[in-house]
Amino acid sequence: MVASPIRHLTNLVYGLFGTVLFGFAAGAMWMVPSMMFGRALPALALPVGWALGFVVRRWLRFEGVPGALLAAGATVLASLYVCCLVAAATIAGMMGIGFAQAIADAGPAMLVALARMAQGPADIGLYVAGAILAALVALPLGRRRG
Repeated sequence: MVASPIRHLTNLVYGLFGTVLFGFAAGAMWMVPSMMFGRALPALALPVGWALGFVVRRWLRFEGVPGALLAAGATVLASLYVCCLVAAATIAGMMGIGFAQAIADAGPAMLVALARMAQGPADIGLYVAGAILAALVALPLGRRRG
């Protein structure tokens, strides 16, 4: 039975939506140790990338190139999200205001700009390595014959 194009598109939209949600969730979980240590902790991109690759392959059931792209995209989204959250936490600490108030006052454009300025080449390299690891984990291994 051949899947219809509408069903294929529906599955792709579902996968994209799930990937975005898992990316934000991973970024929020990544923020917990970052707040404990007071910095972004870019080395956590590797375990986060592995986990997101596993989630895309096993739970969202995307394999091959689409799964690899979705997993890498989720890792990049999680990295960007945690960097913006760290920027908001830094603003909150410096200004003596609440975290939610700092996010609301700064706005998305300022948080992205501050997050971009705070990243060095090594940090970006770790984020890219996490995305590559996520893509490799999402790719299928050889099928077992049995």
